Amino acid sequence: MTDDHTQVGRNPQTDYETEQSALELESAVRSLNRAVGQTGGLAGPATVYAVLDAVHAAASSLDTLLVRLERFLTRQHADGLLTHDHGAPIDEALDAFGRAVLHARHLGAGCGEAVDQARRAINHVHSSGLPRETGAPLPHDTAAEPAPTAPRRRAEPRARQPESGRPRARWFGSSRKGAGA
Repeated sequence: MTDDHTQVGRNPQTDYETEQSALELESAVRSLNRAVGQTGGLAGPATVYAVLDAVHAAASSLDTLLVRLERFLTRQHADGLLTHDHGAPIDEALDAFGRAVLHARHLGAGCGEAVDQARRAINHVHSSGLPRETGAPLPHDTAAEPAPTAPRRRAEPRARQPESGRPRARWFGSSRKGAGA
């Protein structure tokens, strides 16, 4: 429909703006996917939460958008302004459209609810700002996170002297030879 500005009732400026908004939505989702997928695209859980918050708001707004699109076509049909390129009955095409829109609305509502659940699940999750102590490389660029002032080491477990005076095993088992074997 982008090229056909000859239809009755079309306002080329308004249609252009509407189509541009739709293209910007598509572009924004692609850009967001690129940003999240690149190294350093996510600085921490707060960024994930912010993305989920925006996705939830967008998913929640899709229902209204789909209803408005369906209402527009219904009004156009009631005013006798719609035809089918292949001569098929408009009612059948609009019924199929209505079913598809209803399905999309249900899926969108489910998506919005699921995103909200994900958002609530990490509501209290925060980054410690410290690298992992396992020695494994981090899955993202830590340049965006504040560097700790000194390397943090896990304290080694210390064996305490029991009251009996005999040394206690450091990790597991017993200090007596042959115990547990």
